[in-house]
Amino acid sequence: MLAGFRQTVLKVPNWIWVSLSCGLYWFAHSMTRPVIALYGADLGLSPSRISAILTVYAFVPMLLAIPGGSLADALGRIRVLRWGALLMVLSGCLYVAGRTFAMMLAAQLLAGVGQMAVWLVVQVLITDEETGEGQHKRIATFSAYMVLGQLLAPLAGGLIADTAGYPAVFAAYVAICALLYLVVWFCRETKAKMERHRAAWPHFATMCAKSWRLLRNRLFAATLWCTFIVLFIIDVRMTFLPLYLQPVMSNTELGSLVSVGALSGLFVRPLYPWLMRRHSYRAILSATFAVSLCLLLFTPLLKHYIAFLVLVFVAGIALGINQPLTLSLISRSTPVEDRGLGVGLRLMANRGSQMLDPVLFGLFAASVGMSGAFWLVGLLLLVCSAYTVYLFSRHERTRDADAGVPASPASPLERAGR
Repeated sequence: MLAGFRQTVLKVPNWIWVSLSCGLYWFAHSMTRPVIALYGADLGLSPSRISAILTVYAFVPMLLAIPGGSLADALGRIRVLRWGALLMVLSGCLYVAGRTFAMMLAAQLLAGVGQMAVWLVVQVLITDEETGEGQHKRIATFSAYMVLGQLLAPLAGGLIADTAGYPAVFAAYVAICALLYLVVWFCRETKAKMERHRAAWPHFATMCAKSWRLLRNRLFAATLWCTFIVLFIIDVRMTFLPLYLQPVMSNTELGSLVSVGALSGLFVRPLYPWLMRRHSYRAILSATFAVSLCLLLFTPLLKHYIAFLVLVFVAGIALGINQPLTLSLISRSTPVEDRGLGVGLRLMANRGSQMLDPVLFGLFAASVGMSGAFWLVGLLLLVCSAYTVYLFSRHERTRDADAGVPASPASPLERAGR
């Protein structure tokens, strides 16, 4: 019986298990992320302590992202994936037991490290296959599972919080993490990884040299900036938008807003491969940046729930396109032997945005209020978006010049970045 079950599992493509792990990861992450700040406020913690809780989640994982990618290459991606899932389960236990500032800090720290490991490895596994149309379809499916997690979790978390309280949300988080821990045992190393010798144990100087070489690649640098911008906006949507609207909306309404942002991402599954065939990376980047930034720039102008639903939905489409786009760019801009390090750098950009988000938003809100903070952060990210498109355009022009292809006209965002 066990042999038959094993044969059935082996017949399931590895990327399906990886995509399912991705969906469960995002369900767990998205269920608790909007609740952390609200729970801190419910416990009577000061805004500075709430910002510290949000910041510690990203700070240590940001420092561990680069060595984490190299360790995944050296120790085996699946081993790191399983340890990360286990740490997520343990962090959930701390959330359930936590009623103090210190306990919440410890839970956030453990959750940050565990989620970093899981998210790093599933990205490596989904990109560490052959390139081309098949990879675009796999990444689109992977993103669809991610969007399902982002869609269902905030709404479920809001309903649970309204009916049973915040501790019940963390109990549900433990259950999802336990299911994730079971699923990751079905994931396998990719064929490309198994055909290579195990990577050498990473040394600090070697990691720095390889990281510097990757960062000098304009395409890779543009990918990191894109990742930073997208995750910054998503984190604002998941944390500060609910906090901004809490006085006028219930937890269920707040959770539905976050879920609608993820719902729009479901349209990306059929749309993404078509966009990749019909349009250039530069055109897609320019359009998606312009649309997603509307979430920040228009929020202070709106008053009604329906208007927020429309805004979050439209911006969510752009953000949903950008997430698989950065995975495709990582695959294009990193050699296979350095894929773990490349994804580690991408994850460092993720966690850097999640660390700077509460710091910058808190500073701006303290000086100009919450509405002004949305505008200031939006303008700052607009500048970063222009620079990202500029970097990507420089890469394309260098590549086309080497191939003898005439340069294409600059985009509006590229001109703004000059």
